[in-house]
Amino acid sequence: MAGSMLAPCLMQAQMPDDTVRVVNLEQIEVVAVRAGGQTPVAYSDVGREQIVRDNVGRSLPALLQGLPSVVAYFEDGLGVGYTSLRVRGTDATRIHVTLNGMPLNNPESQEVYWVNIPDLNSHLQSLQLQRGVGTSSNGAAAFGASLSLKTTGTPSVAYGEAATTWGSYHTQIHSVAAGSGALPGGFYAEARYASVGSDGYLRNGKVKQYSFQTSLTHRTEKHWLKLLYLRGVQHTGITWEGISPEDMARHGRRYNVAGQYADEAGNIRYYDNETDNYFSDIVQLLYARPLGRRLTLHANVSYNHGFGYYENYKANRKLQEDYGLPPQTIGGVVHSRSDVVIRKNMENDFYVAQGLLHYAHRRLSLNAGAMYSLYNGAHFGTLEWAQYNETIAPHYEWNRNDARKEEGSLFIKGEYALTSQLTAYADVQARLIIYNLSGLDDDLMSITDRNRFRFVNPKAGLYARLSRHTAVYASWAMAHREPLRADLKEAVKNGGAKDIRPEQMHDFEAGCTFQRRTLTASANAYYMRYKDQMVQTGKLNDVGYKLMENVPESYRAGLELQAAFTPSARWRLEGNATLSRNRILNYTVYYDLYDNAENYAPVVDASGRPLQEADFYASTDISFSPAAVAAAAVTFAPLAQWDITLTGKYVGKQYYDNTSNDAHSLPAYALCHLATQYVWQLPSGSRICVQLAVNNLFNHLYSANAWVATDRFLTGAPAVYRGLFPQAGTTIMGKVSLEL
Repeated sequence: MAGSMLAPCLMQAQMPDDTVRVVNLEQIEVVAVRAGGQTPVAYSDVGREQIVRDNVGRSLPALLQGLPSVVAYFEDGLGVGYTSLRVRGTDATRIHVTLNGMPLNNPESQEVYWVNIPDLNSHLQSLQLQRGVGTSSNGAAAFGASLSLKTTGTPSVAYGEAATTWGSYHTQIHSVAAGSGALPGGFYAEARYASVGSDGYLRNGKVKQYSFQTSLTHRTEKHWLKLLYLRGVQHTGITWEGISPEDMARHGRRYNVAGQYADEAGNIRYYDNETDNYFSDIVQLLYARPLGRRLTLHANVSYNHGFGYYENYKANRKLQEDYGLPPQTIGGVVHSRSDVVIRKNMENDFYVAQGLLHYAHRRLSLNAGAMYSLYNGAHFGTLEWAQYNETIAPHYEWNRNDARKEEGSLFIKGEYALTSQLTAYADVQARLIIYNLSGLDDDLMSITDRNRFRFVNPKAGLYARLSRHTAVYASWAMAHREPLRADLKEAVKNGGAKDIRPEQMHDFEAGCTFQRRTLTASANAYYMRYKDQMVQTGKLNDVGYKLMENVPESYRAGLELQAAFTPSARWRLEGNATLSRNRILNYTVYYDLYDNAENYAPVVDASGRPLQEADFYASTDISFSPAAVAAAAVTFAPLAQWDITLTGKYVGKQYYDNTSNDAHSLPAYALCHLATQYVWQLPSGSRICVQLAVNNLFNHLYSANAWVATDRFLTGAPAVYRGLFPQAGTTIMGKVSLEL
């Protein structure tokens, strides 16, 4: 729920900017990708005050889960390590994210891994979450939502700040920041550093992270130039496998199988370095200048570099079949199998150049943009250790595959006031993507493939102000989406690369808003009709990717309601609810077929092709799409410097495959959180803020994510394998911050 009546612990000095012209220049790169007050789409704005208020040991998805239709979940159970979110049931791979107007999604996975940018919340000035297709921006088309992030601005006077957070499971977050204020010649400099550490809720859910951001800005009345560098270092324990119900009953909710193996005596051991590691560098150069009174130019470039690896212990692996190695002879004994430690490495470079024009005159506001991006990615596996090693070279590389993805896109969008009460909106985006894969995957199968996608995404709508307090709007949008790397390569290996098809969606939205001094309310209805939507099968591959498949026909239809009531300066009540129906039509699910559960021999036809069994559903629920999601908050400020907020979140039942099978569902859950803060204003002008957050106040034990895989046999009952991701019970986080 964006916005608040209360003055929070602002971690940045709030000073007037130099001129109106400068403020406009600095905002244009965000305005070009964000919705405005008369744009006929569903969106929520969150400003610096609310970000700081909620940033008490919380990741960005956790901070957003009070917004309509948002469900956040934490792989490590705590929210300090890997976290993600869904909007209207669509997963993070369909949520387009920009940072200062520049695309942030990884072009192959099409997801932003928030764990790779530690403590990002502290760097943000504002954000906007658009639900549905939303408005066009440079980069991938939004297919469920778009998230626009803006880093902190350039205050005119020097400032300094420091904050420390301590909490459950030995969580510690420490940060410092400083800004120079206005320097001679119109220069401004800022720097921020943060460290994050935690044991995590799950076994091996440990987290050790660092982030550093620095920026140099030059501002005059004629131009605005900003150079930003953001560094993230991430080390986390692997938690993507989840916990089977059997292991949870046997070992407890915090158990994690990652790194488990048996030694030669049969004793259970755990490999200590079962970890995920990533190093991220983001550089942005942002430039703006007016071209007359009505036209403003932005010319931006960015470079994202990433390197990372997973390290895993693998027991009893076949050396020849799995790694292309000959059997190893040790002391006259030939070993065709061995325990090994492997690394799956990736390195990538992502270059983006874009130009934006913003025109405003009388009734017309117009934004146009062009972008070119180039992505080069390498994936390769190395063998770091083998139990039996006679001839294996150090860091033996058993596979490598490369990717090159180029994209060019154009968009133009505008709003025109037909009358003083009626505004028309039109928007079109064109994209060309060339995506080529080459080399061997980690199972030594070729994934060489060439792909070319062309998309045109039009949008149109109307916004009408019926009175001073009431407005209505309606819009239609079309969007297309290319497949992920994981889906393409799995299809190539199964001989059906061209069976993976791009997705198409028609998004119809209509809503009304009401706003008065003490009461605001809105209702938004949506109908999202898909062709060839990619939905989660419920299965994971061996590194935690959620495997997807096309379904020919599907839809999401829902109603989003919001309201906020401020009866006095001391009280604020706000809430939202989404009721939806999310269905796949004429769906067939396929199951691998084996001889029996003892030998797991695949059943094949006369030509040697594996056979499968199929179940047909005329209509079934889309996985991970609850029919009801709601949030509410009550804030009480007994003193001007002290406030208390109680929030609640409800998420309805979710199926974690597409069969509407109650055995494959997560029960509905409801959570309460309590937060309070107190601010001391010191005579020197400095401020000290103390914050306390109690999450999951009533210690509700629940799981927020899961996976399932089913095998069938000629004889005997099917084998069903599940992984659940339990979330932590009650946790406490405390934060102390000092602003100079």
